[in-house]
Amino acid sequence: MDRIDVLGDSNERFDLFTKELLAETNDSELQEIVKKAAAELDSPIALVSLVLDQVQFFKAHIGLPPVLASARGTHRDVSFCQFVVRDGETFEVNDASDDPRIPQHFVKEYNIQSYLGVPIMVKENVMGSLCVLDTKKRGFSKEEHTSLNNLAKLVNKRLEVITKNRRQTRLDLTESALKPALSELSNSLKSIQDITKSSYSAETTIRTFLNHANYLISNELKYSEAIGLSLEAAIKANQLNEDLLQETEFAVNDSIDCVDALEQIVMNIESTNLSEIVISAQDLSRNATKLIGGFPLPDFESDPKIYTKGNLAIAIITNCLLIISSELGKSESKNGISLDTKEHEGFIELIFSAKDLTQSSRETVINDLNNLIVTEHPTITVDIIDEKIRLNFSTVNIKVANKT
Repeated sequence: MDRIDVLGDSNERFDLFTKELLAETNDSELQEIVKKAAAELDSPIALVSLVLDQVQFFKAHIGLPPVLASARGTHRDVSFCQFVVRDGETFEVNDASDDPRIPQHFVKEYNIQSYLGVPIMVKENVMGSLCVLDTKKRGFSKEEHTSLNNLAKLVNKRLEVITKNRRQTRLDLTESALKPALSELSNSLKSIQDITKSSYSAETTIRTFLNHANYLISNELKYSEAIGLSLEAAIKANQLNEDLLQETEFAVNDSIDCVDALEQIVMNIESTNLSEIVISAQDLSRNATKLIGGFPLPDFESDPKIYTKGNLAIAIITNCLLIISSELGKSESKNGISLDTKEHEGFIELIFSAKDLTQSSRETVINDLNNLIVTEHPTITVDIIDEKIRLNFSTVNIKVANKT
């Protein structure tokens, strides 16, 4: 069989493949390691191979045929390294032409006859293999196994450094820097919006080319199998790109809403309209509420201003939604959270209800919110009424405010 895929479609390793790990720039340390591997095991080819969802990517290599050296990768289902990832241990091939375990594409295309690969790791996850390959049939001694494993430890250290450098790149936001940082973030997200729109146009161009290529290959008989495999991988990658573009568009829109809500908190608003506060809380709690069925906004018949500072009000309502969502998540509820409002002279009630919220959970919500509100904020009260969570906010009397 020329092609075999033993890894399937889903793997948690993929989250660890950062752009730094997948950069095509040559890494001098990894390059030295593959040179040592080739020399110490007397093999013409040595690789640091990272096994992804569609391809294996050669992070470092020596001795590859020109077409593979230029491509820096192959389709995953023709690779030997996938077996190292699957088993998490050394994989050895001594006579590839007569080995039913492995795909035969490399044997036929490049005369690869023997292979020895050992796992390489990031954060205790097998990411690929440090391996040597030969065009002749051969075995590997115990000493050669030890040598390759020792070199793999050096690869692991280098990969950890590459990923650690990324993790250490963090913004230490202080209160004084938060406002401009949020403004910059908002501008960046809007730039990503523009990039996403442009990417849709580019994606159309790519799809047109793939359609032409697919037509030509399907109507011509004498094309290299490697080109056919590359086209197949490109079609899958293009489909993935289309899906990611759409997900990116949705995520950016949600992120911009969250940034706007955070800006409301940072601005320390003295008072603001209730609808703006509830919308901001909805944006900030979206990830939690969507897991339990959502939090649709009510129709605001009136939209009073409240006395409570806007940032505190947003924080309280957001935490109310988060705590309720957490309690509902324990029972795997998917019925969502509802909100009703009732306006009175001098205050407005926000009444949160959820079909699957127990008495114990309601008490938990009340206790947690009271710990956040404390006695310094008399313009907010919280209690339970008719098995529902009620928040009371004092409202601004507009007529009196205008006279003063």
